[in-house]
Amino acid sequence: MPARMLSLLILTPFAIAVEGPQMWAAGWQKAISRISPHFVWWVTAQGVIYHLYNQVSYMSLDEISPLAFSTINTMKRISVIVSSIIIFHTPVQPINALGAAIAILVTFLYFQAKQRLLHLYQFRS
Repeated sequence: MPARMLSLLILTPFAIAVEGPQMWAAGWQKAISRISPHFVWWVTAQGVIYHLYNQVSYMSLDEISPLAFSTINTMKRISVIVSSIIIFHTPVQPINALGAAIAILVTFLYFQAKQRLLHLYQFRS
């Protein structure tokens, strides 16, 4: 059994005991009223998509190096942040913009260096 499922099974009774069933029922009703009657479908769809994302991540680790995977994952996070800034007009502090710019620059430099090394090895052989 995957660790996440096991932790869900172990922690759910504690969450219900600490927060109480009334809070869970109120939260459920609030979520349904804000999102739509299709709340369960959205939660299920999100779970399936997240599961598929994890499967693709593990399959990708077989094909590329962990460093390249980590670098690509960093760029994915930056693209999500930039997309949310563009779509939702999220205000950005200058220090946050600087951090995103540094992450993009370092990722670009990493892939440039990797391409040069590959070219050098191919040229020598």
